[in-house]
Amino acid sequence: MILREAEKEGDVVIWDGGNNDFSFFRPDLNICVADALRGGHEEHFYPGEINMRMADVVIINKVNSLPSVDQATKQADRIHTLIKSDIPVLFGNSIVSPEARDHTTGKLLDDADVDNLVRGKRVLVIDDGPTLTHGGMPFGAGYVLAKQMGAKEIVDPHPYAKGSLVAVFSKFVHLVNVLPAMGYGEEQIRDLQDTVQSVDCDSVITGTPINLENVIDMKTKPCVRARYCLQLDTENMGAMEHALRLFATH
Repeated sequence: MILREAEKEGDVVIWDGGNNDFSFFRPDLNICVADALRGGHEEHFYPGEINMRMADVVIINKVNSLPSVDQATKQADRIHTLIKSDIPVLFGNSIVSPEARDHTTGKLLDDADVDNLVRGKRVLVIDDGPTLTHGGMPFGAGYVLAKQMGAKEIVDPHPYAKGSLVAVFSKFVHLVNVLPAMGYGEEQIRDLQDTVQSVDCDSVITGTPINLENVIDMKTKPCVRARYCLQLDTENMGAMEHALRLFATH
């Protein structure tokens, strides 16, 4: 079996299926992450609800992006109706930070140089395609970073859309100042590249899980990646550590 072969390679096997799948092996610890900006999605989408009901720990992420923590509290109340009474529901913050590399050497730029690529500049934001399209979000981590770093303008990509990207914007009308990273096949990747190359901007910010510079040629446009990590406060971290200890001693 694939699982048995994987177990030979390490002490812990981590499966990450996102919102489009659930584990086809019975896990010893099942962590489900809910999006604070999409409260209620955990009840209305398959297989998201399955992941929620199977969870040993639930984390509501991006709470720091809400106008009030009360929204996360109401979301947690709804989630408690889906899960066992002893399952913890934790609140987490999504911390977004920039990263950029020198085009010639590939070395990481220092904070000041990265800041100069965005602050006071006209930037194109490219965010995760599935998040923006069928995920229903109007923005992603790249947009958050552009605002956070003081970009002068977030350039509207609509006038520059090429090929299949024109139809994407026509279908997903909630998208305004972000370009979804569509890459389902060579043609769509080429359309994305042509669109990015044609945009009149000073720099590009990407909020995609992968490094888009490895997929498309942005020509001379400097690129800043939005990197993000989970932050738990002391109380929530203690609950998470307790769940991990139970898992480790299982």
